[in-house]
Amino acid sequence: MLRIPELTINWHILEACNYDCYFCYAKYRQKSIFSRHYVGILRELGALNNRRIDFQNGSAIAESVRVNFAGGEPFLEKNLGQAITLAYDLGLRPSFISNGSLLTDDFIMKFGPMISVAGFSIDSFDGEQNRKIGRRDNRGAQVGYERMAAIFKLFRQVSPDTLLKINTVVCRENVDDDLTSPLCELRPDRWKALRVIPIHGATGQEISNEEFSSFLDRHRRMPSKIVPEDNIDMHRSYLMLNPDGCFYQREGSNYLNSAPILDVGAGNALRSVEFDAKTYSSRY
Repeated sequence: MLRIPELTINWHILEACNYDCYFCYAKYRQKSIFSRHYVGILRELGALNNRRIDFQNGSAIAESVRVNFAGGEPFLEKNLGQAITLAYDLGLRPSFISNGSLLTDDFIMKFGPMISVAGFSIDSFDGEQNRKIGRRDNRGAQVGYERMAAIFKLFRQVSPDTLLKINTVVCRENVDDDLTSPLCELRPDRWKALRVIPIHGATGQEISNEEFSSFLDRHRRMPSKIVPEDNIDMHRSYLMLNPDGCFYQREGSNYLNSAPILDVGAGNALRSVEFDAKTYSSRY
């Protein structure tokens, strides 16, 4: 049976975001119930640590579980700090993926040592490109290179064991860019280049195979580990929770949901989920 050293569960705790990226796929049409139910859901996820997990199409043993708080923008959730603390106490290795705009130095100082991976969505360091993508708030404010460099520096000071990751969606606006210089200066531990998924607002905005390959080739001298993800690589190889605490998978522009964790338990909910554990493991 396949053993997975660390199984990541991406919990999209809310759909709300202060940015408006046109290619965002987090369109659940659900109001978050995170503040009412995160304790019970985290306890269920903690019970998955170092045990056999049965999926619809096979089984695996997760030696540890990482819960990755995502959105929308997770820092809009007022109870995020408490949830990180509880996840850490339960042995869940908490992490997050954020646009970075609402992350404060005080938050890093207080919770940074508990965070296993701090992930940031960065598609461009060009203000006009970010405006076209929608990577700015309703006042037009963006997170520039200087602020991101300060965030990375502070994490390395207060929590040197936290891995720093950058996710970049390769889209129509940045497909011809070369981000090597600023990324080499930031020195993320991992850099994930994801090919834009042509659904929702990105319908008709496909990136060709040649364009995606050229983008990756342009960044081969990056010292950080590059993890390229084409659309097919993402299929059934992520474990995702929606704001209601149901595991879900994308099916075209729609979603297939499991029963709620709080109704049936995390282990039983995962029995209805297709999961490609081998593809998942290949990313790590």
